Amino acid sequence: MLNLSTRIFSFPSRKALMTKCRLVQRYPNRYSSSTPAAFPKGEENDPEKERKLKVLMLEMDVARQEGRRAPDPSKMKEEHWNHLLELKTISSRQKFYAFLWQIEMKKESQKRKREEEKAEIAMKREEKQNAIAKEEHVVYGLNYTSMFLRIYDSTMNLWFNNRLTRAMQFAPKIVIDCSYEKYMSRAEASNCAKQLMFAFADNRMAENPFDLHFCNFNPQEYAAKQLQKHIPRMLDEDFPMNVHEKSYLEVFDHRSLVYLTPHCRQEMTSYNPDDVYIVGAMVDKRNTEPLSLAKAKRQNLRMAKLPLDRYLQWTSGSGKSLTINQMISILLTLKDTSDWEKALEVVPRRKILRQPQESQQYEWIEKRLKQLKYTPKA
Repeated sequence: MLNLSTRIFSFPSRKALMTKCRLVQRYPNRYSSSTPAAFPKGEENDPEKERKLKVLMLEMDVARQEGRRAPDPSKMKEEHWNHLLELKTISSRQKFYAFLWQIEMKKESQKRKREEEKAEIAMKREEKQNAIAKEEHVVYGLNYTSMFLRIYDSTMNLWFNNRLTRAMQFAPKIVIDCSYEKYMSRAEASNCAKQLMFAFADNRMAENPFDLHFCNFNPQEYAAKQLQKHIPRMLDEDFPMNVHEKSYLEVFDHRSLVYLTPHCRQEMTSYNPDDVYIVGAMVDKRNTEPLSLAKAKRQNLRMAKLPLDRYLQWTSGSGKSLTINQMISILLTLKDTSDWEKALEVVPRRKILRQPQESQQYEWIEKRLKQLKYTPKA
C-alpha cells in the first residue's frame, strides 16, 4: 500500500503549478500536452481556445491540490468546458467548480450506496433461499409461492404510453411553445426543462390525457438538452410524444389557436375542446416583460388568461405566475369537470390567502358565534 505522505509530496507544489500556468499562457506550443477526450470538438484547430482550456485544467489542478472544491477534469463533459470558456471572472469559475464537485461527489455517493444495496439484497436473497431449502412445506407469501402476478414498471409504462397513443387520435390538443430560450438564464432554462418533464408526466398519468405538442423545439438549445436527459426517448419515432421544430402556425389552423397569457384582458370562462390552447414554456423569475402577449399580438392570435383573481385570494407578496405543469394540470381538471374551483386547487396554498369554501365556512362560524353570544378569552 502506498504511503500517504509519499502521495502528498509526490505532487508538484502550488508555486510550480502557478509557474506552469504562466508558461502555458506565454508558450502554448512548448507545453502542448495531450488534451482530455471531453474537450470541445474542433478546438485543436484553434490554438487560443486550446491554450485557455489547458489553463483552466491547470487552474482546477491547483484548486484540488489546495484542498478546495474542484472537479476531476477527466470526468467533465464538453458542455462544462464550453460554459467555463464563457465565464470571465475567477469567482464565477470557482462557483462553477464547486457546483461540478458537488455533482461528482453525489454521483460517487449514489454509486457507493447502490453497491451496498446490491450486496445487502444478494445476502438477503441467499438467506431466503437457504431458509426455503430447509423448509419441508410450501411457503406462501410475497416473494414465495403466490397466486398474484407482479406488475412491473415496464408494464405500467406500456399502459401509460397506450393512453398517450389513443390521445393522439381522439383527445383535444395542447401546444407548448418552446421558443423562449433566449430570454432565460441557464438556471431558468434548467428549471424550465424540469417543468416540461413534470407537465409531460402529469399528462401521461391523467385518466384522459391531452395530445401534447412541443412546438418551436430546437434540440441544440440548453433547455432541450436537459429535457432529453429527463426523457431520453423523446425523439424516438415509436415514443408517444409530439416534438416539432416547426411553429404551431404551420402545424395547426390559425383560427383554432388560443394563446394563454397572464398579461391580456380577456378571461377564459370555460374550456372549449375545439380550441388549441398554447402555453408558453418560459420561467420568468427575473424577466417580467409581456413576451407572450407581444408574440400573440404579432401573430394575430386569440388570447385568454385564467380567471385567477375571480376564484382565488392571493397573499401579499406572492407572485401570480404558475408553472408549466400547473397550467397543464389545471386544463386537465377543467376539461374533465368544468369546475374552476376544483381545477385551481393545483395552485400552491402558500400563495393563497383563503380558499372560497374556507371563507364561507369561517363566515358561518363567526355568524354562529355571534348568535350564541360567545366571546373567546384572550
